[in-house]
Amino acid sequence: MMRILATVSGGGALAVAVVALVARYLPITSHATMILAVAAPFLSVAAPVAMVVLALGRRWVLTLVAVVVTVATLWIYVPRYLGPPTAPNPAVDVRVLTANLAKGQADSQAFVALADAAADVVAVQEMTQEAADGLSAAGMNTAFPYRVVLPAPQASGIGIWSRHPIVHSGRIDGYSLPMLGTRIRIPGVVVDTTVLSVHLAAPWPQPIDYWRRDLAAFPETLRDMAERAGAGAVIVAGDFNTTVDMAPFRELLEQGYDDAGVQAGGGAARTYPGRGMIPPLIGIDHILVRNATAATVHAVAVPGADHRALHATVRVPVDITAS
Repeated sequence: MMRILATVSGGGALAVAVVALVARYLPITSHATMILAVAAPFLSVAAPVAMVVLALGRRWVLTLVAVVVTVATLWIYVPRYLGPPTAPNPAVDVRVLTANLAKGQADSQAFVALADAAADVVAVQEMTQEAADGLSAAGMNTAFPYRVVLPAPQASGIGIWSRHPIVHSGRIDGYSLPMLGTRIRIPGVVVDTTVLSVHLAAPWPQPIDYWRRDLAAFPETLRDMAERAGAGAVIVAGDFNTTVDMAPFRELLEQGYDDAGVQAGGGAARTYPGRGMIPPLIGIDHILVRNATAATVHAVAVPGADHRALHATVRVPVDITAS
């Protein structure tokens, strides 16, 4: 009887683990496949459970399958906690903070205090005119003398503040929500650094088509930024409304970018939800880097915001052509 129970429960756990593994590679065409991909890290815990239970039931073939699935799962998730690679060239540390301001509801005083203490470059999304005024009154423009801000109603506002000179900027249209690109002159770095503040459409609760369209178009923008930057670093920060476990997000990295959270060993770096009784469950805010290395990444609570902010220390090479 115990062997039958072990077979049934272990087989069920193995099925869940296989679904979690496969979900990471499926094209996301509906809310159902999206939810499976988002849930994959949680469902993958079933793999080692299946391995132990099936071994106790002496179902050796199924146990071997569970071992393979467990190893594959560890191969995927363990590198997220290993830490950053060694930077081969001299570099300047740039502290980057990105935050969704919840349609301007984030506490301005608290956010400015956080940014002033922890950042050199700040990217924000969902910045209303009221939020921009509140940040200015709280001292944001004093702490960060260089800025490009495009406030707008609801979720459409976006902005970048910097302690270092912004030498070029431009709005990027063609998406559900506008994006913002800048060139920042970092002291000691030979080639100016490109910094983007981005906000991709949400896949839920509205139809998923807007999100799919934004993700399909975004690789071209990333390629364009990489070509324009040349040997310069590129930092893309914002609300991607996408997790690392979604195949379309990982396709973005094929343009020569790394996810800072994964690269720095930041683990899950969960940023949503950022308020209420439920702790953050998923990481949908990201910082991507190209021609640079993320040294640290962690999520930070922002009073009033429905996302946690994401903070990274990015090592920008002094001169990447020296390698």
